[in-house]
Amino acid sequence: MDDIGRILKERRMACGLEIGDVAKRTCIRSCYLKAMEEGRFHIIPKVFDKGYLRIYANLLNMETQPLFALYDRQKCDKPLHPQT
Repeated sequence: MDDIGRILKERRMACGLEIGDVAKRTCIRSCYLKAMEEGRFHIIPKVFDKGYLRIYANLLNMETQPLFALYDRQKCDKPLHPQT
């Protein structure tokens, strides 16, 4: 299965963008962008996770529905919050 983080990072790099560029253009904090690229969506407040994914994907000219489907599958495969 493809990994959302890898897909986002590869697309960002193919577009010649740095995390800081994306943060400025999307108004999403760079720590959240890095978390998405690392597959650590549990870092992002739950109310913003899909919204941030949509904004990031739109900036990269990506279709959002396949990413949302992948996100939902990956969310079901592993817990959203690490066990403590």
